[in-house]
Amino acid sequence: METIINFFTLRPAFTILGLKVVWYVYLLNVFVQLYVVIAGLSQAAAQRGFHLDLWSPASIPLVLGAVAQLILVRVLLEVAAVIIAGSRATKS
Repeated sequence: METIINFFTLRPAFTILGLKVVWYVYLLNVFVQLYVVIAGLSQAAAQRGFHLDLWSPASIPLVLGAVAQLILVRVLLEVAAVIIAGSRATKS
């Protein structure tokens, strides 16, 4: 229960290992979302007779959005890791 309270009050609630788990779960989520969107787009394009060459420029914003999300979450996780490491140093 204390972990949930710390999470919602924005106190550090994870260890370094916990942050690594969060990162890998998020990374898996992004890849699954990209796969679902790309598979859906390619299926819809194939049904209408479009080829990959025609809609590949339109997928650039999708990929850039996913990359921007990955970078943002990675930066926030690194900030959290620094905060956790700093709090560990002050407790010692």
